[in-house]
Amino acid sequence: MAENMTGDIISDHRERMLNLKKYYPFFRLIDTSFSNFRDGRYDILDMGYIVMAVLRFFIEENNFKEKDVTYPEYLDFLRLILKRDFGLELDECDSKDIADYIFDKIKNEGKPFEFSYYDPIDRKKRVSRMKIIESSIRDNTVWYSISPDAIEFYLDTKEIKDESRISVSQLLLEKMINSQNFRGGVEVVERINEEVNRLKLKKNEVMTILSGDVFAGIEAYEEFVKTGMKWFEDEEKLFKKNRDLITKSIEKLNASGSTGEGYYKTMNEIYNLETQLKQAMNRHSELLKDCTEMQKMTDDAVRRAKLGRLRSHMDFTSALSDMIKKDNADILVTMLSPLLKPNIRKTFDIISIDDALMVKPPRYEEKELISNDRPEDIVFEDEVEEQRIKDNYIFIMRNLVMCLKKSDIITLGDFADAMKKAYGSEILKNADFFSFFVNLCQKDEYCLGGHAKEDTFLDSYLEEGFKDAGSFEFTIKKGIDKKVVLSDSCVMADVQFIRKESHGE
Repeated sequence: MAENMTGDIISDHRERMLNLKKYYPFFRLIDTSFSNFRDGRYDILDMGYIVMAVLRFFIEENNFKEKDVTYPEYLDFLRLILKRDFGLELDECDSKDIADYIFDKIKNEGKPFEFSYYDPIDRKKRVSRMKIIESSIRDNTVWYSISPDAIEFYLDTKEIKDESRISVSQLLLEKMINSQNFRGGVEVVERINEEVNRLKLKKNEVMTILSGDVFAGIEAYEEFVKTGMKWFEDEEKLFKKNRDLITKSIEKLNASGSTGEGYYKTMNEIYNLETQLKQAMNRHSELLKDCTEMQKMTDDAVRRAKLGRLRSHMDFTSALSDMIKKDNADILVTMLSPLLKPNIRKTFDIISIDDALMVKPPRYEEKELISNDRPEDIVFEDEVEEQRIKDNYIFIMRNLVMCLKKSDIITLGDFADAMKKAYGSEILKNADFFSFFVNLCQKDEYCLGGHAKEDTFLDSYLEEGFKDAGSFEFTIKKGIDKKVVLSDSCVMADVQFIRKESHGE
């Protein structure tokens, strides 16, 4: 018995603390005293009553009317509370001061309430956070709504957590239908809708946690399943049961033969209840569908998290460190056995033997046709590139020689202008134009003709292009402090080409 008691204390402590979390902000707020606010003029105000009234107001607006609340709407409600329930006749400025003071306390100045507790399983302190009022900005307006934990706290002040609130409300609805209290049944259905909306908000909160932290999201999902989804099947059965009870009530009322004013009033109340119940059933079905999708997304998130934790490679450094720490190298057997001892045993599947015996050989073998035609010479890509470079280099050199025959001295800039004028600006964007002069400037003197020396691969190109031409010599003068712009991305230092007198000319 002592072991069971100890187990309950340790294993259930965290869940009990999380259940107490939603009460913590309320007891923090009721400690707020108005005696120090405005010299104690409003000491009559009770913070506990005001907090519960504000929660009920937000539940009415957010859940029943399905809309968020603006600050002016909250201000109007609180002015009504101060005047009706506390008898304070205040002007607009004073009532706004009190409303601002109370709203800051409820919102905890924009920070969540922090509830600390000790986790005996992990043996460390944990902090659980809770907000009463949440805010969002849309269309340059701040909208406020009540948090799911605050809704749960408000409902728990009258109901028990360990049971389905929807099921409890359904049982109460059944009693009201049987006692023909259809107007009261509408209020019960409204509470059912309120609980369904709270579960939707809780589901959205679980999805938000799951998107940020998979492990925390899984815990939140399991808690949601335990406290919200476990009664779905029973709730569906109770919905159908109450719908059948309403149908029987309509039939019973029609069979009574009444046609007076009471008949139409009762019939109107029944139809109103039936409409509200259908809306509740539709919302409950949507919640069930959303929870099914949430379950699939949770499974996918868990699968992705597991795959992400798998190692994609072998860390030999860590393995070596582990062997040194443990002083045990047995793991090497597992690591090296596949490499040093290949499997030489071969097997042959019996099914494969049957397949081989069932294969029918072709009736005629195809003859190989041998052609006496010689294949065309294969030209490789590098050979094509080399031929292009050779042709471009010889073309540029011939133009340079033509310019030097007209003028004994010509600069690279003058030659570029002449080429641009003769062939267009595109020729200066050709990479071979740039590379030609880079290779040409490797030597200071050139002699074109039959007796030229081949010092570079450019000499071999020029020898082949000018072997039938007469002798032509020129020198290259470098070091000119001037730049030649060939294109936007190509700039070269200017040089001079100087023609030499040749006796063979």
